[in-house]
Amino acid sequence: MKSFSFPKSERLLNRKDFVNLNRSGKRYRTEHFTALYKENGLDITRLGITVNKRIGNAVRRNRIKRLIREFFRLNKESFLKGYDVNFIANRGAHDLVFRDIEEEMGKLIFVKKNNI
Repeated sequence: MKSFSFPKSERLLNRKDFVNLNRSGKRYRTEHFTALYKENGLDITRLGITVNKRIGNAVRRNRIKRLIREFFRLNKESFLKGYDVNFIANRGAHDLVFRDIEEEMGKLIFVKKNNI
């Protein structure tokens, strides 16, 4: 039975990890999101989410983060193990519903599986 949890060990929490990923990670873009990927040397995939204040107020930013976390939680097995992933929301992302986010993130997963 697969686990749908999202424990702390699967989260990018340190600034050092975000900076390292930003400097040397591979970058993929869609209309509303940018994804950064890099091997982490662990046997788990860790998720980071960045939503800038230009996206909107706290309610909008937190909603985007919740939807991205939910997508990751439900599709963990689609991500390759041993990578750090940071999703960055771009302008217009606050208007998306879960189905739209699922569609765009699905494109990013497909790109990652083919290129890495």
